[in-house]
Amino acid sequence: MEQLLSALVLLQSELPADFPMDMETLMMISMVMTVVFAVIGIGVGYWIYKDAAKRGNNELLWAVATGGMTFLFFPIGIVLLIAYFVIRSDETPTEPEDASVAGDW
Repeated sequence: MEQLLSALVLLQSELPADFPMDMETLMMISMVMTVVFAVIGIGVGYWIYKDAAKRGNNELLWAVATGGMTFLFFPIGIVLLIAYFVIRSDETPTEPEDASVAGDW
């Protein structure tokens, strides 16, 4: 966030007179994007935590790593999300057995 603000300050000093946006608009866009990425990161982290807990994986590590990277570096977070889908176990230990296979008599 600090890097974004410093870039905006630098951009403000070099804005041409006919630039279509003022500094307040650029700040508002950066704040909205920060909130959007935070919500996406929290959502991804929460979903990974719940899914990993059902599957018996290390849920806290996956949730913090994937959610944090999605918020901070969006492309890396997406790569971690794909890696989670590849690495996670296929079945949950708490899934009920299929009634036709279990042979309920």
